[in-house]
Amino acid sequence: MAGVGEYKPIQLVRYTITFDEGGNPTQTAQYWNAWAEVTDNGGGRSQVDGRTTLSSQKTFKIWFRTNTILIGEWKILYFGDTYAITNIERINEKRFNLLVSASVQS
Repeated sequence: MAGVGEYKPIQLVRYTITFDEGGNPTQTAQYWNAWAEVTDNGGGRSQVDGRTTLSSQKTFKIWFRTNTILIGEWKILYFGDTYAITNIERINEKRFNLLVSASVQS
């Protein structure tokens, strides 16, 4: 996959829904572009409504330096797939400060 060395381009996105005076919902998205070191943790199979689905889980080492705190409601866009964040760990490395586990959304 394309990237710079070991780093791959990712995009963090947070969707929020607000309601106007008439009660109509509007969805807004907040995007943050970043580079991450991505590790594939393999996949698995599960049964959903009688169908076998494949799951894919990845670990992203990210440098997240902003006033916003990264929490589980953020999503990761990586090479056309949307990943739901399942775990966030703080790490103390020179290049990265977060170790994020995420699984692909179907």
